[in-house]
Amino acid sequence: MRAIGRRNRGFTLLELLIASSITVVIAGIILAAFHLASKAWATGQKRGDTTQRTRVVISQMIEEIKSAYPFRMRMYERAGKVRFSRVLLFSGLSDSISFVSKRSGIMGEENSFGLRTVSYFVKRGTSEEDSGLFVREGNPFVEEPFEHGDLYQLDPNVTSISFRYFYDPNIRLRFDRIIRGQQESEPGEWLESWDSYGETPDLNMSVEQSREIARYLPKSVELTLTVRRDDDEVTLGPFLIPVMNRQLSLASGLAEVEQ
Repeated sequence: MRAIGRRNRGFTLLELLIASSITVVIAGIILAAFHLASKAWATGQKRGDTTQRTRVVISQMIEEIKSAYPFRMRMYERAGKVRFSRVLLFSGLSDSISFVSKRSGIMGEENSFGLRTVSYFVKRGTSEEDSGLFVREGNPFVEEPFEHGDLYQLDPNVTSISFRYFYDPNIRLRFDRIIRGQQESEPGEWLESWDSYGETPDLNMSVEQSREIARYLPKSVELTLTVRRDDDEVTLGPFLIPVMNRQLSLASGLAEVEQ
C-alpha cells in the first residue's frame, strides 16, 4: 500500500512554479517576436504603398508632359491691354512646369474643346495636407490660365522637384533644309527655364533661344524628384521626357521660317 501511494504522487509546488515560469518566458518570447513581425509588416506595407503612389505620380507626369499641346492664346497685360501677338501657353521654370494638355485630368476636360491647363509644383506647408507635390488644373480660355483652377495633392512625400529643358536649334534648320537644301546641324543644350508665357525675358539667353522659346515647346524635359522615405530623402531621376508635339504643324513652322 505504501509503494502504490508513492507512485501516484503529484507535482510539488516548486515544480509547478518552475513550469509556470518557463511557460511565461516562452509566451513572452513568442509575443515579442509576433509584435516585431507585425511592426515590420506594417512598415513594409506603408513603404510599399508610398513607393507605389510615387511611381503612379511619376508615370502620370511623364505621360502628361510628353503629350503637352502647343496652344497659343491671345493674352492680356496686367494693365488690361490686349497683346497683339498670340502667346504660347508654356511656362517651364526650374521648380515648376505649366502647359496645356489634351488628356483628361482628374476632373476631366475643362471645356468643350478638350483642353485644360496643367501646373505641377511642390508646396511646403505647415501640415502634411498642405505639403508635397500638387497639380493645378484649369481652363486655358481665361485670363491668367495658369494661376487659376482646381488644386489637388498628388504626393505628400515629395519634398522638391526640378526641371530642365532641352534647346534644339535644329528644328529651324530642319525647315531650312526643306526650303534651301541645307544640311548643317548644331548641338543643343539644357536650359534652366523655358518660359514663353512669362512677360520678363531671360537676359542670359541668346536671341535665337528666346525666339525658339516663343514659338516652340522644348524638345525634351528632364524631371528630377526628391522623396521622403522614413527618415531619409531619396532622389528619383533624372527622367528624360521627349515632347511629342513641339509645334502645331509643319506648315506653321514653314510659315514662321518664311517670315
